Amino acid sequence: MNRKANRNISILIALLLFNCIAVVKSQDCTSTIAIKLNNIEGGFHVGQKVSLISKTDGSVFDQISNSSGEVTFTLPCNTVFEVKISNYTNKVEVQTRNGGMLKKSFTYSSKMVEKDKLFAMTPEEQVALDKVIQLLPDSIEVHGSRMIASKYPTYFVAVTVKIIDIYNKPLANERIVFKGVKRNKKVIGTTDLNGKLFLFIPKGDSYTLSFKYNRNYSFVDYKYTKGISEVDLNLSYLGTKEIERRIKEEKLRIAELEKRMKEERERFELECKKKKISLEEGYKLEWERMRKDYKMDDSVILNVFNRNKWPEKLVLCDLTGSMQPYAVQLSIWYQLNFKKEKNLQFVFFNDGDYKQDDMKVIGETGGIYYSPSKGIDSLGNLMSKVTARGDGGDCAENNIEALIKGTKLASQYKEIVMIVDNNSPIKDIRLLEQFKLPVHIILCGATEGWILPDYLLVAWKTKGTIHTIEEDITSIAKMVEGQDIKIGSFTYKIMGGEFVRITNI
Repeated sequence: MNRKANRNISILIALLLFNCIAVVKSQDCTSTIAIKLNNIEGGFHVGQKVSLISKTDGSVFDQISNSSGEVTFTLPCNTVFEVKISNYTNKVEVQTRNGGMLKKSFTYSSKMVEKDKLFAMTPEEQVALDKVIQLLPDSIEVHGSRMIASKYPTYFVAVTVKIIDIYNKPLANERIVFKGVKRNKKVIGTTDLNGKLFLFIPKGDSYTLSFKYNRNYSFVDYKYTKGISEVDLNLSYLGTKEIERRIKEEKLRIAELEKRMKEERERFELECKKKKISLEEGYKLEWERMRKDYKMDDSVILNVFNRNKWPEKLVLCDLTGSMQPYAVQLSIWYQLNFKKEKNLQFVFFNDGDYKQDDMKVIGETGGIYYSPSKGIDSLGNLMSKVTARGDGGDCAENNIEALIKGTKLASQYKEIVMIVDNNSPIKDIRLLEQFKLPVHIILCGATEGWILPDYLLVAWKTKGTIHTIEEDITSIAKMVEGQDIKIGSFTYKIMGGEFVRITNI
């Protein structure tokens, strides 16, 4: 064996060892939370049971506070926990870091539980309150940022709302709607220049909090309690103006992309016409040419498949025109691996088989093709056929329809892998609630961590994973509302059940 071959083997072994170490470290990551219970009357809360319940998998961690009112937990990294303390009644959550220690203190009265029972309304008092609230209008619009008090102040919670944007600056002129789940009463207000709003919200109901572009963004519960109640409600939100700016920016990006795709499609059709061949024949020739000239470096599909050994795969792949280079990558991987792959299956989709955009119905767009593993020539023929039948219309693709229908077409499989164009949004994202199986998403064209939120949402909702040329993001399935994740140079946060890009370097 020559020196070059020995060097290549050494590099390969080093990479394998590095990947194994990285996986172990990722799986073994722990973080410490130290909680201290201070008694507002002096001293500490000793001998109290403190439970941390994981919002990811429901696992429970218990400790008893020591003579200094302290408990210390060693917990999985980047996880949100609900905190329950035996003599504390408020709802609280904490989030572990990526290693290191987080210190948290609670200061409250030793008589908190007794006081809550003491201030709970009797059934008769609850009925009296309900009668007064039912007389209110179904919708109350507050003029200005401060609501006028009712003549029944003990029937309402005085809520001071403070909203900040993703840069921790006050979110001014932001309209928010409190809607009662039980009574269906709405209280609507707009923040002042300091991002603040003062409202009186009826007790004895749970409320959804909504913005113009985010319905049911958050949730609060105001119980039947005696006396005057005052609470501070702090929210972080992207903001209506910022959302509208991003919508406008995205429309411009999509328009430019669709224009370029249309021009490329027209040029290709003209070339095929000059050669007197069909589009399918033209794509087959192009596919064979690209395979012959393909350079093995910088290949997202090859890299991801080499890093992840998913058994008995069902591979779904977008084959609209922009995905031709990645179809070549997939075919190269297939040629190298099809003999050792068990029960390998494919589903290709092209967003509609010649359909014009105005004829595409969500869930019934079509252009979905299934094939078991039959060899490289058969795969190439099918890929060329599917690509040729795509009409090159709008940029958005029917990914969820392909998942729903493609998994029904396939026989038994163990893993679902979807190869997508990161530049194209998902047109049928609203169908996502109909699909529950974990999906490994390979993103083509994801530069430095810039990812369309649609694909993060699919991975999160299905408890799947995200894969770029640089990294495998496997922790996304465990994320909960309010958590953020850094991918490449960008940070994304779950806000109101959606992924929002909040920072980039």
